[in-house]
Amino acid sequence: MNHLVNLTKKELRELLTPGSIISVVVMVFIFMMVGTMVGGEMEGVTSPQKIGLVNGDDGGEWSEYAVDSMYDFYVKTYGITGEEAKEYIVMLDSSLYGDKEGISKAMIDLNLETALGIAGGFTQNINEQKQTLIEEYYIFSSAGLLGSASSTISSTIIPFVSSSISFKLVSEAVDPGDHNAGFLLNPVRGNSTNTYIKGEVYEGVTPIEISTSMMSQTMFMPLVIMIIIMMIGSIVISSMGNEKENKTLETLLTMPVKRTTIVSGKLLASAIAGLVFGLAYMIGMSFYISGFTGSGGINPADYGLSLGLTDWILVATVMFLAIFCALGLCMILGAFAKNYKAAQTMTLPIGVLAMIPMFVTMFTSWGALPGVLQAVMFAIPFSHPMMVMNNLMFGDITLVLAGLVYLLIFTAAVVMITVKLYKSDILLTGIGQTKAVKTAKLLVTRRKT
Repeated sequence: MNHLVNLTKKELRELLTPGSIISVVVMVFIFMMVGTMVGGEMEGVTSPQKIGLVNGDDGGEWSEYAVDSMYDFYVKTYGITGEEAKEYIVMLDSSLYGDKEGISKAMIDLNLETALGIAGGFTQNINEQKQTLIEEYYIFSSAGLLGSASSTISSTIIPFVSSSISFKLVSEAVDPGDHNAGFLLNPVRGNSTNTYIKGEVYEGVTPIEISTSMMSQTMFMPLVIMIIIMMIGSIVISSMGNEKENKTLETLLTMPVKRTTIVSGKLLASAIAGLVFGLAYMIGMSFYISGFTGSGGINPADYGLSLGLTDWILVATVMFLAIFCALGLCMILGAFAKNYKAAQTMTLPIGVLAMIPMFVTMFTSWGALPGVLQAVMFAIPFSHPMMVMNNLMFGDITLVLAGLVYLLIFTAAVVMITVKLYKSDILLTGIGQTKAVKTAKLLVTRRKT
């Protein structure tokens, strides 16, 4: 029994190192932060959203009733007062009706993602028992899971207005036989959509349709990057642990080869392998995700959302540099691993850093994040290959180039640190046997005595 207890204690001491404990604590904190952020995004989707409204039938009896019905929708759906409801419906200049570009620009100026347009002749059509129209306008600027949420409110508010008018028509009808039954049941229709994408208005498409069609192009990149970083990182750190355990690292370091060459060779070979694996995973994952999401009958290229040859070169470059950064970090962490078992616990921080941007980019875009989270995302090198496709599709080339420069600087920094570690005695003697640590221990011992 004593042997079992002693062996258990020994294994726990090797597994529950300060580094592994700190990594777990950091991971829990990160999950809490991401969960809070996503929860805030979801709350924002389910809470009252501001929409724009342009009344092309300004002053008409039925159009005014339609506006009142919209206020009533907010009151009944979100449990707010009528006065509060008026704060969520922003009235646009009625003269803009019919000017789709003008309405889109007004929405951008007012930071609105959705607007509705009551058709001209709305009252006349209702009086003549003709089904009339409420148009939908959208600003589409993000392909995340929450990027299409703006189109959900119109799918509920327009049927609510239609049912309100229907109820009023039926209740006021003296002889229902004089009225068209189909018209009474559905006097107002929607589905006349106008979505603003990259400076142009497209008819007959909603953000949710575009977002669904783009899912196979934007969702698989974060998954692929995370998988590749964790896989290659684990291989590199484990390899360093094995080299220390089998004493092959000592032989390598005594060879007449520059330490810079050794580090560069290890990093370059691993990065090329990672890029090859990454491209293979991208192809496979795109088929996998598209099988679940489908095409949605929409071709994103028809709306200017596609990548050219130069864009794909940028994607591959950013991906390669991010893998290079990950490998550099892994080699730095692996330098402090005593053996293969200790090396396994070193992969956790890399995995955590890869999971943070993966969760964020799958739910929302970089531009939708608050300033602090934008800084955190930008500082994590693995964020940039996860965001690059979305940024290129929507023309945010400045962020792509800034990320590229940052990755180059980060790569140079990790290579310099790794070379410095390979030139020191830490790889062979361990961090506990370095001169700085020995001096610190000596000072502590002298103070105690």
